[in-house]
Amino acid sequence: MVAPVIAPPVIAHPVLPPVDRALRALRSAGVREPAGVWTRVTARALVGLLAGALAVAAGCAPLVRPANFVGARDQVTDVSLVGPFDGQVVDAATGEPIADATVVGVWSYDRGDGFIGPYGSETHEGKTDAAGRYRVPKAARATRGSTVRLVAFNLVIYKRGYVGYRSESTLEGEARGDFAVRHNKIELRKWRESDSHAAHLAYLAPPRAIQGLVGWEQELANLDLYREQGGDLRGAPLPAAGATTTSTPKRKANEWLDASKLIAPAEIRQRTRTQDRFEVEDSKDLDRTNFYHGVHFQAIDRDETHDIAIRIWQAPPGGMKPVVETIEATMPGATKSQEITKQTWTLEVEGVYGVAFVDDATQTGVLLTCGDSQCADLETAILLARELLRNLDRLGAVPQGTPTSVIDAEASTPAPSYTSEPDEDDDDAPADGKPAAKQPAGASPGKTGR
Repeated sequence: MVAPVIAPPVIAHPVLPPVDRALRALRSAGVREPAGVWTRVTARALVGLLAGALAVAAGCAPLVRPANFVGARDQVTDVSLVGPFDGQVVDAATGEPIADATVVGVWSYDRGDGFIGPYGSETHEGKTDAAGRYRVPKAARATRGSTVRLVAFNLVIYKRGYVGYRSESTLEGEARGDFAVRHNKIELRKWRESDSHAAHLAYLAPPRAIQGLVGWEQELANLDLYREQGGDLRGAPLPAAGATTTSTPKRKANEWLDASKLIAPAEIRQRTRTQDRFEVEDSKDLDRTNFYHGVHFQAIDRDETHDIAIRIWQAPPGGMKPVVETIEATMPGATKSQEITKQTWTLEVEGVYGVAFVDDATQTGVLLTCGDSQCADLETAILLARELLRNLDRLGAVPQGTPTSVIDAEASTPAPSYTSEPDEDDDDAPADGKPAAKQPAGASPGKTGR
């Protein structure tokens, strides 16, 4: 009979708690335990220190490289990529503060020892206050790792109607040497007609917080590039950005000037970011001739603050001097500049924005008025006026007696409608309860009805 095989007994070693394991490790290393010294409390402290050291090594804060701003070493105040940063944004021409400008701070990181590569970024978005002041707090430095470094900080500022700002360079590609961490003064230059939207967007390299704000420039940038390349879908060469055609069409004595196609309702919506629909008709302020046409864009089911009016003169028999006199008489107190052409007028009064310009090359004068519910600010009205300048080749002629009457049906969503009940005590209220007919915008920028 074969004797059974008896397995050796298995001696279970209890799993020791961390503190006991630490004590055993110390004893195995030959460290003697003097009475009262190697206590459980002491061992627990050593284990905690070891664990903390490992945690710090795994998630340490990034190293910070010296500031890379030009002239940083010449500044009296401490200069660090971490921040904080503060300053003021003003108009370069007037020195007036620019409120509600978008301010974005971007911190960039890299990573690696031998092979170094980018490792993301952090951003902070803010707005300038009524005094044009901004403040960017210290970097959160949430990007962590043993070989992570904070290597750059860039400040980007954008305000519609102005050339944008980057802290490291200018629009012309030159290194900027005037950036300061504290009490920085930033001067934004007004946009000029000769500026290129394509070059502006390439320079601005807008961060995500600004991309939505510059969306309106993308189409104009494409148009700038298209014109610079000499492209034209209709076969006639387009002028370069900011230029105008030098030919003025001749109209017969029995023809009227037609400016109804100078800007389409869809183009207005695209520039003003509204969904209003329009009835397009002749303005009643001046008689229509073969050198003058007034066009009224009356917003459907809206009050007159949503209206737009344009008044166009082209090749008048008395020259452009009477046109200039008419513009200045219609816009008393207007600011003269070269915002659009060499002769440009802008006016901001209660309820309306007015922009006018004279283009000598085409012998054309343009006066635009826009209600403040349609144009959010004067810069929007200026943008519409620039669109009119680009579209001067759309001016045409129609036989005398041909009225302008267009019902706009292109809005993606209908404008909200509303009606108001007439006041029984109001003698001027229409009997049918419908709103009274509106006066065309553009009659006079100094009045409520424009």
